[in-house]
Amino acid sequence: MSDLMMPLFYFLLTILVYLAAVHLQRRIEHPLLNPVLITLLVLVCLLLGLGIPYVDYQAGGHWLSDLLAPSVVALGVPLYKQIKQIKRELPGVLLVVALATIFALTSTVVLAILVGAEAEIAISLAPKSVTTPIAVMIVEQMQGEPSLGALAVIVTGLLGAIAGIPLLNLMGIREPKSRGIAMGTACHALGTARIVQEGGEQGAYSALALVLSATISAILAPILVPLILQWII
Repeated sequence: MSDLMMPLFYFLLTILVYLAAVHLQRRIEHPLLNPVLITLLVLVCLLLGLGIPYVDYQAGGHWLSDLLAPSVVALGVPLYKQIKQIKRELPGVLLVVALATIFALTSTVVLAILVGAEAEIAISLAPKSVTTPIAVMIVEQMQGEPSLGALAVIVTGLLGAIAGIPLLNLMGIREPKSRGIAMGTACHALGTARIVQEGGEQGAYSALALVLSATISAILAPILVPLILQWII
């Protein structure tokens, strides 16, 4: 194949695998059959089984990465539709998301150190609940390992997309706003993409929490994380 055909093949392969995973989830409706997780596992198996270097796959896979920015912007649509209601409740939502973000940063660093992780690893894991570009920026600023930070973000998002809604149901949290805020704060865009399937109100509050959480983390993490490490080590 030509230099253009191989990237196009990997691009189309990824889309086809994802569509098949979506179809499978709709047929069986099991939380573990998350389309992103299934697509990731299938592609990893294919690359390893066929001996395809990741660099070769990424020649076409990066086209999908380039589409992430407009797809995240699209999450603003449900936010816009609920804008009047959100304006009235913004101070309360901001307070809740700020407290949740501080708890997420603190608990992640403390738990990592308690299980024996080095400070660099704890730093890299700290912003796991925000989107990848923001997390990588925060990790780099704190001199952590960006690749580990990106991996932590992906794992957190996948776990949230799979277990977030069943956990909210188990805890008896039924109110749409609360469910949206929880998913957006805890598991960023992947959680938002999952909860928006429940309804526009959940999606709007999740998108808002996603933006607020990322902003607060970018401001507080470089201050808070070193203080926690200084206190606990």
